[in-house]
Amino acid sequence: MLGHSHRLGRAAALIFGSLVLLTPKGLGSDQANDTSVATLPGVDTEDLYLFPSPQNPANAVLILDVHPFIPPGMGASTVFDPNVLYQFKIDNVGDGIEHLVIQFKFTGVASNQQVQVAGPLHPSRTGVSNVFETPDSVTGTINTPFTLSTGVKVFAGVREDPFFFDLQQFFAILPDRGIPLNGGTVTNPNALAAMSWNATGTDFFKNQNVMSLIVELPKSMLGTGKIGVWGTTSR
Repeated sequence: MLGHSHRLGRAAALIFGSLVLLTPKGLGSDQANDTSVATLPGVDTEDLYLFPSPQNPANAVLILDVHPFIPPGMGASTVFDPNVLYQFKIDNVGDGIEHLVIQFKFTGVASNQQVQVAGPLHPSRTGVSNVFETPDSVTGTINTPFTLSTGVKVFAGVREDPFFFDLQQFFAILPDRGIPLNGGTVTNPNALAAMSWNATGTDFFKNQNVMSLIVELPKSMLGTGKIGVWGTTSR
């Protein structure tokens, strides 16, 4: 089984209500930094976000972004990997083990790809060995919001990459660095001097898209007290 996980790290998540996030060390791949996912972008995890719903402060929103570097105009033809199990894993006890999961599984490879969601529920297996649990009775379609029978709101589809990163200035500060991308290396021979930092910056990810897995649900479904959330992809 090929799997990747991404815990709350690069993306700063908001702490809300009685939910305090635990951020134990985790392994992950983000933006094609792992050559093993260069040919399998569907398993490449990016950022994980957790924040209170702007419309209903009693609800939480969880977002897991995968499949980086979808160019403009290609979002409508990009789908999730049907051979991958996508998961949010939630530790609401404090032992670093998932006690709840929210799982996504996809059927088909066309623009009407179907989405099945299981959870939040207690998984029958934890760690790196996982199975797709019993899904909700409601099945959705990619790029179209839908609501599960439990009232959980779901969206799975293309979105512009929300992460901001000034790659040019990164190379200016650390000129010996490169980013593995599709088997090659991104270089910047015209990097500006580090002292010429542009206060507004240049967003390397502007107009780049990702595939987002989004759920909105009552905070009570995640437990009370402290929780830890991370995301995984598994083939």
